[in-house]
Amino acid sequence: MSISEQIADKLRALEARVPGVEAGLVATPDGLTIASALPPDADEERIAAMCAAAFSTAERICKELDKGPVRMSFVRGDGGYVLVTSSGPSAILMVMAAPDAKLGLLFLEMRRLAKEIEQLIGSV
Repeated sequence: MSISEQIADKLRALEARVPGVEAGLVATPDGLTIASALPPDADEERIAAMCAAAFSTAERICKELDKGPVRMSFVRGDGGYVLVTSSGPSAILMVMAAPDAKLGLLFLEMRRLAKEIEQLIGSV
């Protein structure tokens, strides 16, 4: 099984394990898709590029305001949340969640998953 398939399986497992998780994606910091578990009508390439841009912007904001390294970019809309975090130097993790998602549990699970993804990508 390829690294992309392994990561996609981990994204789907996160959806099954954490109530409210609706989708996930892993991309390079440049915005290229590594793996995804998105709804069929989602434009994977566009979402990967936007998530990379959002995380890059969050990095610049934290640097400019002297807040240290960015841990997560967090966007809340009426329909739920989009969270983007680093998975090491070669990947970012995006998770989309419903408005009623348990954020504490989601943050914990995202940290764990980001480390697993970093290890998988680093083993290549």
